[in-house]
Amino acid sequence: MAVAIVADSTCDLSRSEAAGLGVDLVPIIVRFGDKEYHDGVDLLLTDFYIKLDPNGELPVTSPPPESDFEAAFKRHVDAGREVIAPIVSAKLSKTYERALAAAAKFPGKVHVVDTKTLSAGVGLIVTGAAKLVREGRNAQEILDTMNRWIASQLGYATYPDLRFLAKSGRISKAQMILGTMMHLYPIVRLDKTGGLEGETTVKSFELAREMIVDIMIRKLEHPERARITIVHAHDQALADHVDTELRKKLKVVPRSLTIHEAGPSIASNGGPGLVAIFSLDE
Repeated sequence: MAVAIVADSTCDLSRSEAAGLGVDLVPIIVRFGDKEYHDGVDLLLTDFYIKLDPNGELPVTSPPPESDFEAAFKRHVDAGREVIAPIVSAKLSKTYERALAAAAKFPGKVHVVDTKTLSAGVGLIVTGAAKLVREGRNAQEILDTMNRWIASQLGYATYPDLRFLAKSGRISKAQMILGTMMHLYPIVRLDKTGGLEGETTVKSFELAREMIVDIMIRKLEHPERARITIVHAHDQALADHVDTELRKKLKVVPRSLTIHEAGPSIASNGGPGLVAIFSLDE
């Protein structure tokens, strides 16, 4: 049976990129005040940054409704395709819960996968799964491969503006105030359950961006097999710097090393200027 990949838009693929891969995207919801938008549908990334006022009311995000997942799944099941749905970490969003509820209406036809990651970390899994579909792999082969990728993945991020983390509930308001007063910059890591944990805190963002490179390189067990992606939020120069440092410090050439701009979901919760590195072993 043919296989289709359905993902939520937190994977940070544009709709054109997803269409080129044959991936169906279900958009998350982004709210600016009382106005609601669908990521990539009526809110493009360029429009998001135009609307974003770091000194005003910050945007909030919410998962797609169950009905949106159900509609996407139904299109493929009705066409005779089995569906695999790689979804942002269940520890970080209720999106997985919504997708799972929708999948229950199609027993045995839809497989929802908790990727235990976010942003372009999900994108690495989605693009890899789409490649396996093009190679003609069956659903079980793709699911087995995805589980191996998930077990091997790493992720590290740092943020220049703590207000966005406080708004999203990732840190408390007291932590935000203290960190801002003391000029402290957190580095967080993706843990094996899909949650985010503190790795360390440093006294400058410049040091933080260097440290995520050094930590990633130190943690890579098989750099020659690694697919790596750098994520930035509206700061291409920062991503280019991290890319240069990674290429300089890696002892081998990885399987791939790309740069991706964070979409509204990650930028709303982490703020402009954030930078992250994700990897998995292919």
